[in-house]
Amino acid sequence: MIVRVPLAYRHGNIELEGIFIHDDALDTSAPGVLLIHEFMGLGKYMIPHGERLARQGYAVLLCDMYGKGIKPKDSQEASLQARIYRENRVLMRSRVRAGFDALQNHPMTDRTKLFAVGFSFGGCTALELARSGANLAGTVSFYGYLNTLMPCRPGNVKGRILVLHGAHDRVVPMDEIPVFENEMRKAGVDFHVVVFDEAGHGFANATQENNMPTGSWYCEKTSERAWATVLEFMTKNRGRN
Repeated sequence: MIVRVPLAYRHGNIELEGIFIHDDALDTSAPGVLLIHEFMGLGKYMIPHGERLARQGYAVLLCDMYGKGIKPKDSQEASLQARIYRENRVLMRSRVRAGFDALQNHPMTDRTKLFAVGFSFGGCTALELARSGANLAGTVSFYGYLNTLMPCRPGNVKGRILVLHGAHDRVVPMDEIPVFENEMRKAGVDFHVVVFDEAGHGFANATQENNMPTGSWYCEKTSERAWATVLEFMTKNRGRN
C-alpha cells in the first residue's frame, strides 16, 4: 500500500514540512526522489506525482520550499513567494539542499541512488540543485525555468539531466532552451531536452486552468508521454552513483 506521512525538517531556523511517500510493502531501502512543487507551493496536486513514483519502487519526499504553513491563496501570492527564490539562487540552492539532505538521511532511502524531479518553479529548483554539485544520479525538469545567474562549470553536475518542455510555453519561452543547451555543453553535462509540439506550460498539472496568453494548459496525453520518458530515464540511471 502506498502511504504518505508528514516529514518535518529545517533550513536553519526555518521550519519546513514535506510529505514522505513510499510503498509500505518494501522491506529494504529504495532509490530516493526529491519532488519539488510548482509556484503554488506544496499542495494536493503534487500527491499523484509522488504516488506514481512510489508505485514504481521509489522513496519520495515532496519538498517544501516555502516553509511550514506557507500556502499561497492565489497565483499573485504564489508569484511573490516564488520570486524570492528565483531572484536569489543562492537561497534557492540552500533551501532545496535542506530537502535533499532530509531525503538522503531518511532510513528508507538508498542514498546511492538519488534523483530530483521538479515542475515549473520546481524544475528550476531541481536544476539549481544539480548545478550546485548535489550527488544526483539524475535530474528532471518538467517545464522548468532554464535560466540561471550561476551557470555550472565542468564537474559540477554529477548525473544526467532530462528537460521536458512544451513548444507553446510562454512562461518559459523556447529561447531559453539554446542558452541552457550551450551552458550544459560547455560544462560537459550529459543532458537531453524533449520538446512536445502539442503542449504548453503546466502540461502535467491536472489542476492547471487553461490560460492561452501564457501558453498554459493541462494535456493528459503529453503528461503520460512525459512520465513514460521520465521513468525510463530514472530506471537507466539508478546505478550511476
